[in-house]
Amino acid sequence: MQKSNPYKPIYKVKKSTKNTFKVQRATQKLSVENLEQQCIKLGFSLTMPQLSALYNYMFLLQKWNQSMNLVGKSAWEDILSELIADSFHLAKYLNAHASFAPTGIPFGAQNEKIYCFQYYENEHDFEAWDLGAGAGLPAIPLRILWNQGSYTMVEAREKRSLFLNMACTKLGLENTFVCRDRAENFMQDKTAQLIISRAFMPYEKMLAFVAPYLASQKDNGSIIFLTLEKINASQFNNDLFQWNTKNIYEYMVNGKKKYLCEIEKLSN
Repeated sequence: MQKSNPYKPIYKVKKSTKNTFKVQRATQKLSVENLEQQCIKLGFSLTMPQLSALYNYMFLLQKWNQSMNLVGKSAWEDILSELIADSFHLAKYLNAHASFAPTGIPFGAQNEKIYCFQYYENEHDFEAWDLGAGAGLPAIPLRILWNQGSYTMVEAREKRSLFLNMACTKLGLENTFVCRDRAENFMQDKTAQLIISRAFMPYEKMLAFVAPYLASQKDNGSIIFLTLEKINASQFNNDLFQWNTKNIYEYMVNGKKKYLCEIEKLSN
């Protein structure tokens, strides 16, 4: 079921003809067909609606990147293989998660070499947050591929939140919202079952920051860090909160090891 947006968009989009040549150069050879081929090379097969949405997101990202420097990469192939690939693996991980996966996903039907994404109805009512969402990575590609629960991207910077709002509207992402605010203000009087963190702040500070607002282990609460190293969460235990590394998912991107480290809060 589609929820209404609780955060009122307050921006107007200004049209500009600047950087047209740069956009054309950056998006050279970007097509749904070429995108599909590159995704297959990364080990993932998307449905045509998913490919179309991802194409539109990448085109928007590169267009806005010319004036806002949303991401350091410029060529779409590099953005896909080095940044969006993380979203693919995160979506794959969540699609196999006991608390966050759609119930009808046919795990046994997956090819060993190619992971095939499908569309599933939203079957959950949990709250998921992405604090400091930036350019929408990993959030927007993730929501194209995994649409469970209610997902809010929190971004304090005006131009980036404007970009996120435009992208969500253009792509028609269900139950996916943007809140322009500081994370500490947004979290007040709320509880999340899932928090996604990619370089928002150091692990220990992040755990202390979100601890009062993250559901505990008994309520299926988790925070997932996208990292370049494994995390032993117990080293961050203190008198108030105890942590456990529930799972570590390892994957390769361009020959580099990366990790999804899922951490749960054991006590309040």
